[in-house]
Amino acid sequence: MKKIILMAGMALLFSACGKIDDEYIDRSTKYNIDWDQAADSSSSSFSSVYFNSTKHHFNNDNFGAIGQYDYWPEAHGLDVLIDAYNRTKSAVYKQQIYDFYEGVKAKNGGGFYNNYYDDMGWHGMTHLRALEATGDTRYEASARLLWNEITKGWNTFDGGGIPWNHENNDAGKSKGVPSNGPAAIIAARRWQKYGDAEVMNGHNNLEWLSMIYNWMKENRVVQQSGRVYENIEDKNGDWTYNAGTYLGAALEYYKITGNKVYLNDAIKTADWATSTLVNANNKVLSDWAEQQDHDVNLFKGIFVRYLVLLIQHKDLPETSRKRYVNFLKNSAQILWTKGTAKSPVILFGYHWWEAPLDGKAGLRAEISGATLMEAMATLKQGGYLN
Repeated sequence: MKKIILMAGMALLFSACGKIDDEYIDRSTKYNIDWDQAADSSSSSFSSVYFNSTKHHFNNDNFGAIGQYDYWPEAHGLDVLIDAYNRTKSAVYKQQIYDFYEGVKAKNGGGFYNNYYDDMGWHGMTHLRALEATGDTRYEASARLLWNEITKGWNTFDGGGIPWNHENNDAGKSKGVPSNGPAAIIAARRWQKYGDAEVMNGHNNLEWLSMIYNWMKENRVVQQSGRVYENIEDKNGDWTYNAGTYLGAALEYYKITGNKVYLNDAIKTADWATSTLVNANNKVLSDWAEQQDHDVNLFKGIFVRYLVLLIQHKDLPETSRKRYVNFLKNSAQILWTKGTAKSPVILFGYHWWEAPLDGKAGLRAEISGATLMEAMATLKQGGYLN
């Protein structure tokens, strides 16, 4: 009997090789990287090179170009400043967070309203983070105004959901995770902060969370695998940032309810993304269509942000935690050693395994890289890299 059990166990062991749970046992090449130092140099370069000290918004590249109609990348640039400030308490980052408010408001025509619901969602999330980090109540007011505008967008076309933009055409009516993922996270965080005291356009925030999350789960997620899609027939449209906000919303829902269904939703999508949305050669996080100065280059950083929150949650099974940590470590080691130009300033490639060759890095790629470096410093400080 022992012999039979041993043989069965060995067969199970060998059959498990290459499965999702085993793929990121840490077999990566080891580099002696000080992640605190990497985050310091990365965020300080980002702060000094990309933040426009006169106009108080972000430049589109390290040569000072301005994307006048850029709005959504500004929110993620602010997220990096908040990450760096939370970690270091540097007055430099705090001042830039303060200055950003009026700078981006002016760039956007005097307010934070935008034609695109997803873009307002990114700002709604990061403005809440800025409030929590610095206590600046201007961000509380803008976050509330943005949330009010977002919830106005809910309609029953296609079964519900927040649309892409305000226009009365096919594109404007279309629904997807880019608008609904951030909205669900905002609803969850506002419920945790304000509770029953806030009702927005007829619903409290827990009701909004339920409505928006259930729409995503029923219409944009393959339940069995955790795949998050825009078009079920087109896997090239499976983006890391959609997986990130969906698992982020699931995690927030779990925090509120304690219902393991939502934690399992987050884990399932994290497993799917970290085994699927990667470069086949090196298992580094990657999106289809990454290219110079393109929106898609920002997607990876968004996924990283929410995967780190999942890693930090005490109820995540240790086997999953180790896998996700090793996954991020592999991506970060390759980015820092192969995908980064380090002189005269830190510049990140849009592919995390290829450094910029022409001395130029677009804002979106820089934000993603800086987000990953701050994430690794956070994991190190939390004892997750031991």
